This record gives sequence, structure tokens and C-alpha cells, in this order.
Amino acid sequence: MTSARPTEPASPPGSPTDLAEQFAAEPELVRACLQGVEQESPVAARLIYEAAQAALRRCPNYADLLYHAAQAAGTGEWSAAADLLDRALRINPRYTDALVLAAKVALHTEQWDRAGAFLDTALAGGADYPDVHLLRGDVWRRTGDFARARAAYERAVRLNSNMLTARVALAALPPGDRGESHELPA
Repeated sequence: MTSARPTEPASPPGSPTDLAEQFAAEPELVRACLQGVEQESPVAARLIYEAAQAALRRCPNYADLLYHAAQAAGTGEWSAAADLLDRALRINPRYTDALVLAAKVALHTEQWDRAGAFLDTALAGGADYPDVHLLRGDVWRRTGDFARARAAYERAVRLNSNMLTARVALAALPPGDRGESHELPA
């Protein structure tokens, strides 16, 4: 569900309002603008986030825009990102990218049960992807359920035999919890 697009006259090119209008029309532009900017220029990243917030004032019920604004919230703005993602997921509870990003935010804030719930919802909705299983394994590991962590990491490796992070995570599990491990592809 999206809200109606604004009909007022366009702002001057290059103005913050113009950027907000562009984000409201094409939320993917938020991610495109952020690529490479976050590390190199925190000021530019903050401008992008503020423009995304302005776009949300124009289109508050646009799940894609909420998701991309959460991406723009950036490191350390976990509470703002979580709020934006909660809003996106109220609009579209099966939004896989938002579920996975919400799980990552919950992991950063050490909300293991919340992260697990987001990932379980994504997996139940068909998000059988290596990165989702890797994150689920991370949650299980953090909560001390090493057998389930192992199963999740093994699933990630079965889906992508080149996923080094899943292989490293498997190797890092305590030796007493290795159980009956499946043969992994070389």
C-alpha cells in the first residue's frame, strides 16, 4: 500500500526538498546514494537520511521508502531504524528485505528473540537464502543453542558452498556441540 504522490510544484534542482521528492518517487535512490558515502562522508550520509525523512513526511505509508530510510539511518541510529522498519512491516508484514534488516538491527541491539522472530518470519515466507540462514545461525549461537546454530550454518553452506562466513562460523562452534554434522561440499 502506498500513499498518493505529491502534486505540488517541483523544488529547485539540487535542493534538499528536491532530493526528498526524488526519494518519494524512487525509494531505491536512497540506497544508490548511500553506496560508498557512509564510510567516506558521514555528513553526506546524514543529508541523505534527512532527505529520506522529508520524503516520508510526504509519503508516510510507503513501505519501500520506510525500508530505505531505515538503511539510511546508519550505524548507531538503531532505534530510528527499528522504528522505521516496524512501520514498514505493519504495512507489509511479508517484506523480506525489511524483515532481514530488522533482524540485523535487533542483532546490533542484542535483542536476540526479536532478531530470531524476524528471521523465522522471513524463512516461513520462503526466504530460503544463505544470508538469512547465516543470520539465524548467529542468533542461535548468541543464545547458546549451538545445535540449531550448526544446522542453520550448514544450510547456508548447502545453499552457497562458497560462503566463507558460514564455514568460519561452523568452525568456530564449540567442539562439544558438533553433533552429527553433515558432509559439506568442498
